[in-house]
Amino acid sequence: MSGTITRLETFEILIPLPKPLLMGAMYIAEREYTFVRIHDDEGNIGTSYGLSRNAPISATIERLISPRWINQKIDDHDDFYTRTAKANAFLGTNGIFWRALSLADCALYDLLAKRANQPLCEYLGGSVKTIPATVAGCYPVADETPASLIEQMQHMAEYKPAGIKITSSSDYARDTERMTICRQAIPDGPGFINDVYCGAKDAESLLVEARKWHDLNMMWLEDPFTFDDYDNVGKLADGLPYPVGQGDEQCGLLHFERLIELGHIQVLRLDATACGGVRGFLEAAKLAEKYNIPISTHIFHHLHGQLAAAVPNVKWIEYMLPESNVESIHAVWNSNLEWKDGGLALTDAPGVGFDWNEEAITHYRSGTA
Repeated sequence: MSGTITRLETFEILIPLPKPLLMGAMYIAEREYTFVRIHDDEGNIGTSYGLSRNAPISATIERLISPRWINQKIDDHDDFYTRTAKANAFLGTNGIFWRALSLADCALYDLLAKRANQPLCEYLGGSVKTIPATVAGCYPVADETPASLIEQMQHMAEYKPAGIKITSSSDYARDTERMTICRQAIPDGPGFINDVYCGAKDAESLLVEARKWHDLNMMWLEDPFTFDDYDNVGKLADGLPYPVGQGDEQCGLLHFERLIELGHIQVLRLDATACGGVRGFLEAAKLAEKYNIPISTHIFHHLHGQLAAAVPNVKWIEYMLPESNVESIHAVWNSNLEWKDGGLALTDAPGVGFDWNEEAITHYRSGTA
């Protein structure tokens, strides 16, 4: 197929949360998302979005990526992606530039699948189906009580998910108390995931409480340390009777490879909006497959559902229930994926299958919310 890229449109939207989230040093009162839209000369548009984490993602795309992509032949996408990465080699293999490049690549693959009039999973060789999902919730908030934890847990369990993620309070003794309450609320419910969001000081202090969590039916402990803290991740993995999952919002194939080869992670967490885009996701998934390591994705269920339907070792996608009030992107959708049989049912819409509310996007983009 012929065609050229005529425009890269990128911008941020800011959507408040009903209640601020308290995650250690992170106080999250709103969610800022970066949007990327790639236009071709036939009127097709590929779209992606991701968390900006308050970084200048749009500005990075406009300055470092758009000049190298506009007017390029779409069929040459492998070439101009690679040239863009090499041209910015001094920015490393992680961080703001790679988040920007990842979002551009995700929008490009949405465009490629739309041009082929296929769902992205079919464009990549998979098929439309229902994907098993974990649900994330129980983020610490100022007015949390045992009763509110129980109510959240019982509500999430009604969906019969593959697992439930409970976000750490950053006080690990308190986490033991919180997760004990949660397990008592659903004694026969799915396994737990505790997300420590790279906040642990060292393996020794975390292990004191983390070993106790084994009796609560843990699926894995998630992102205990920063991505390159190999020593602490390894000590933790060696000291726990259940898996460690690592990789949220990270990139750099060599980082993934080293963690995997050292035997430090038993579940690979992947996020296409940060790990190098769709092509970075596929490369990391291929590496994990070599070592028989399952993959769990980080939110963005429309995109990651499509990738899971094409990549066999993606076992779970992550979903944040709109009513949990820990995400706000649903405010700019007309419709969402249907929950079915403990997972999310993909549609046969071309591309990733977003159904955007353009009026809402304009509203939150304009800063009038």
